[in-house]
Amino acid sequence: MQETTGRKYQIVTEDEIDLVLKCRDIHEFYEQYFKAFPNSKKGPDSLSRIWKRRSEFAKKRQPQPVQVTTSPQEIIGLLTEQNQVLNTLLSLTRESLEINKQIVSELVQQNDILLRGRTRRTPVKPQNEPPLETPAMNTPVQNKSPEKLAPVMVAS
Repeated sequence: MQETTGRKYQIVTEDEIDLVLKCRDIHEFYEQYFKAFPNSKKGPDSLSRIWKRRSEFAKKRQPQPVQVTTSPQEIIGLLTEQNQVLNTLLSLTRESLEINKQIVSELVQQNDILLRGRTRRTPVKPQNEPPLETPAMNTPVQNKSPEKLAPVMVAS
């Protein structure tokens, strides 16, 4: 008997590869696939095989490093612009630091004034009040029984 040689992988279009790489999980891939390709005859088995090849597609799609040729003059110009921006940031940061120092010193002065004012105004404790009496814990409280009342007479 002859063995039929089938394809190792099925043909996957560029649009399908793009869709596989966009999706985060297989369920999302199924939903998006059937929306994007409503007339496709691929079933869930074929789609799961495509999903399993996702890492292979990602490796093939990795961008190739682009060699950029720039002249030294362009690099020098970019560095001077960067230095100007950094100097501006530095001056703004220093200015902000000085303002913060002034604010903190003002707050410390106001706090000192408030604390000095509080020490002068200590509350006066009343001296003639008797101390509060607390019942002794060992003596039980006795309830007094009410006086006996006379019987009520009903006249006929």
